[in-house]
Amino acid sequence: MIDRLVINNIGGIRNAELEFTSGLNVITGESGAGKSSVVRSLELLTGSRGGVKFIRAGETRGNVEADFTDCTISREVLNTGRSRAKIDGEAAGLNECAERVNSLVRIQSQFAQMELLEPERQLAMIDSCLPLGIRTEVFDSFREIFAKASASSRELREIKKRRSEIERKYSNAREIFDLVKTAKPESGLEIRLENELSDITHRIATRERARESLDLLTGGLSENGLIGNTEACFESLYDFMSDDDSEEVRRSMETLYDTVKKLAGNFGNEADDSALREEIETRLGALRRLKRLCNIPDEGELLKYCGEIYTNLEWLEKSYHELEELSARSLEEKKKANALAMEIRRARHEASEILSARVNNVLSELAMSGITFSINLTGLQKLRRDGADDVEFILTDGTRSGRVEKIASGGELSRLLLALQLSLPDEWLPPTIIFDEVEAGLGGKAAVLSGLQLKKLSKKCQVILVTHEASIAALGDSHILIQRSEGESVMRSIEGEERVREIARMLSGSPDMSEAQEHARILLS
Repeated sequence: MIDRLVINNIGGIRNAELEFTSGLNVITGESGAGKSSVVRSLELLTGSRGGVKFIRAGETRGNVEADFTDCTISREVLNTGRSRAKIDGEAAGLNECAERVNSLVRIQSQFAQMELLEPERQLAMIDSCLPLGIRTEVFDSFREIFAKASASSRELREIKKRRSEIERKYSNAREIFDLVKTAKPESGLEIRLENELSDITHRIATRERARESLDLLTGGLSENGLIGNTEACFESLYDFMSDDDSEEVRRSMETLYDTVKKLAGNFGNEADDSALREEIETRLGALRRLKRLCNIPDEGELLKYCGEIYTNLEWLEKSYHELEELSARSLEEKKKANALAMEIRRARHEASEILSARVNNVLSELAMSGITFSINLTGLQKLRRDGADDVEFILTDGTRSGRVEKIASGGELSRLLLALQLSLPDEWLPPTIIFDEVEAGLGGKAAVLSGLQLKKLSKKCQVILVTHEASIAALGDSHILIQRSEGESVMRSIEGEERVREIARMLSGSPDMSEAQEHARILLS
């Protein structure tokens, strides 16, 4: 619980130190005296953003410090928008402090919006009434299998998405792979192939010309050719030569003929060159087609891209089996999660009936016997971390029925919230609950009955109540009065005749009216 609260430069409060007791602590004062500044100070400790607007006008910083039973937590807000938080005097993160304070304190506004209008909060109230085994073992098992099922579903979606992207991006991969197999791309390949093609084309052309020249000399298969004709010409000239000259000519002709015959063997294998040229042309064509198809002119980048294709398609092939296994596992996990969710749903229906009965019993003690509270649980088709149920809090008064936020008045919401606090298990209650004018909209018997229920609640946890209702203020175990003096909020604990005068003021508007003072003494007694 909160033992002490120190406030500096928050709202209308310059400096204040408040001490609280266990039980019911009431805070009263004229409208505008600064009661809400106490609540705003506590909201700052719970992590409220926008702390700058709470700083007292003309000041550069504000500070709140609360002594709880086992720790001291403070927060300082600066007019620059920054803030600092501490736990037991040591610097701490704002979120860490807020989480700590929110486990110790719950602040309720007069309309209880956060409590009654948030489905998650309503579901948490129902779950607090579940049997211990459901709240622990079943819920733990459900959350564990739900987490696994969710992870499997995410992984399935990611695999399917990637498979779809790869299949779409590399729809022409088969043709690309065929071209890669043919072209065997490497850096600088196109220029090298072009040079090789030029060389072999030149060699083949040179061979063709040499072959033609050789055929001209030899006559080919059907004619004598130049050598044969020359030899025939010399036959008619031998008679005019000496034996030595004619012999020399014959040897020269034989040598020439042998030399020409040898030339034919030096031309190389024409079939091999033709096959090599065809291979180069095929490879070069495949490379150029590959570049156009991939729209990548650089061989280095093309190699990289082809490597990516290979890697992705290899993954695509492997992922098919992974997809099958994951789908089967995901389906099994969902079945288990659904079974546990159904078990939780059955338990929630029973808990809803128990909670509704408890709340209606309390409402009858709050002058709301004509109104019935019920809980509507609706099964969801999709699992969530908290199960597969949606919840609505319903009020029915005989002529109308609907969700509480649709038909309940402010006073009815206030009493319903109080009834819920009293009907929920004790472990649901935090050490301290702060009510900010929760009795707004109530009066007469309803206010008195609400005060009695607040008193009952204060036996379970510390209650700090900002109130304008005299009949409720009179029930307090301690009473803090806030007054304006010279433009500042001044607060102090009051008792005895001073408290009688404050209750009288709340009853009549004047602390000095004798009838009001008498009424105040009756209330306080």
